Amino acid sequence: MRFTRFIAVASLVGGLAACKDVVAVDNVNNPDRERTLRRPSDVEAVGSSQFQQVIDGTIGSIARVNTGMLTAAFENASALANNGLGPRSAIPRGSIGNNRGNAYAGENFATFRILSFAARAESDVLVRAKAPGFTLGTTAGDEQRLRAFAHFVHGVAIGYLAMTYDSLGVPRPEDVTTQVQPLESYKSAATYALSELDSALAYANMTGTTALPAGWLTGPGGATVPAVRFAQVIRSFRAKIRAGIARDPAERASVDWAKVIADATQGITSDLVIQMNPSQGWNYDWLDTGLHFRDANWHQMTYYIIGMADSSGAYDAWLATDRDNRTPFLIQTADLRYPQGSTRAAQQEAVADAPLTRTNQYFRNRPPGEDQAGIGWRASWYDHYRFRLFANNKTSGAPLPFFTVAENDMLAAEGYIRTGNIPAAAALIDKTRVNAGLPRLAGLITTATQPVPGGTTANPVPGAASCVPRVPQPPNFTSTACGNIFEAMKWEKRMETAYTTFGAWWFDSRGWGDLPEGSPTQWPVPFQELDARVKPIYDLGGPGSSSAAKPSTYGFGSSINNKNL
Repeated sequence: MRFTRFIAVASLVGGLAACKDVVAVDNVNNPDRERTLRRPSDVEAVGSSQFQQVIDGTIGSIARVNTGMLTAAFENASALANNGLGPRSAIPRGSIGNNRGNAYAGENFATFRILSFAARAESDVLVRAKAPGFTLGTTAGDEQRLRAFAHFVHGVAIGYLAMTYDSLGVPRPEDVTTQVQPLESYKSAATYALSELDSALAYANMTGTTALPAGWLTGPGGATVPAVRFAQVIRSFRAKIRAGIARDPAERASVDWAKVIADATQGITSDLVIQMNPSQGWNYDWLDTGLHFRDANWHQMTYYIIGMADSSGAYDAWLATDRDNRTPFLIQTADLRYPQGSTRAAQQEAVADAPLTRTNQYFRNRPPGEDQAGIGWRASWYDHYRFRLFANNKTSGAPLPFFTVAENDMLAAEGYIRTGNIPAAAALIDKTRVNAGLPRLAGLITTATQPVPGGTTANPVPGAASCVPRVPQPPNFTSTACGNIFEAMKWEKRMETAYTTFGAWWFDSRGWGDLPEGSPTQWPVPFQELDARVKPIYDLGGPGSSSAAKPSTYGFGSSINNKNL
């Protein structure tokens, strides 16, 4: 059982990795927490460094589960075996293999391990920061700030673990520090994570709570975060976790949407921007290392989702073609986030290493010579190019919108749709929809079932073929029709969050029921942790599994009338 004890106490060691110049730990197998966190400055150094660990555990390396989430939710398309890109997107979908030495053991364990380390470290910080007589020797506002931040990171780390894995051990400050926490369900863990965010908000709202220094939340050289702004950030994360924990449409529908609305409407009013800098440990590896922009083997946008922008009928023809015989087509759309033009040549730009010429264009039609030979559902002419400038500036540091105000607004909009307040939802959706050149919904859409209009903002046309999105229709899913306001909300959220954050499309697609049939809807506890706990190893997901997605909203992954979708 010595190794089990090591797993239980190792989280403090991992949590201290980001502040090794401040704190030295000699015995890495059984650190003396009282000695390690003896000085108040040590407590603050450890507590303030853990959001960087959250970034590291989620998007800091391609060796994280996020890389597989990208392709599993069609946010990316790649057939490469690297980091689970191809296997996580394969149709029909397979299970998440969890056997010892499996090909993606590193990815599966890294996210679990690093987030658990961050949660354990903040748990220890809270024990010290709330001990009788503890003081930083500065102001009470600084101590409130430390407690608020420790509760926040503790809640976010546990919340992300609960959103990703089926169960986890939850380190609580009241536990004995060397105690091995029993595994508990994602629902129980999420409830605790939300309570930690409650505590964070209470401290952030206290009179005199001081601002977060840049390096705590927004990266080296980022903006300081006043307490009022930090309270908004906490509320946005609370809305995100409350909604994102759902594994299927039934669980998503049962979310307390009134609370989501309350948090999102008092959440962030501008993007939470992190100043990434790989040399200082703040890293978005998928973009920082240029893999996203290396070639079409690593990244292209399959038409499964982005095809819904098309008004030419080409997406319908693509759906009606057998899955493995599909070929690329030209998307013609009123959505200005896509290149405009009626031919491929008209849509192409010479932008090999430069940002696109229009700031509201997020996609490009790949220049001549950059296509990869291939036939099938992954093959596309389109790349996501919005963050080319970010990748260009990776060595000197660059800002990344890690939590966009659009994501926050769409959380509220979804809540409004589900609770029948269609006008409030339409107003929020229009904030990005109209900027993209699409006709407004406000004043035109009054029920949840009406199709969105086509045309332009100045001249909306009900039922026009130019509507966005056009959604595959049952029973055969080989033709499309204008989506309703719920589909418009989903479209805006996907367009505005692509490649911004952890599981940007995957968590939502799971809860909306949009993942291909048979897709795993959660990761198993990694075998390394199960071995340490002397528990049996198991897989999750795959065709017919109770832990897999049911038939997709759009028919994806199904075989209907002998047609492979």
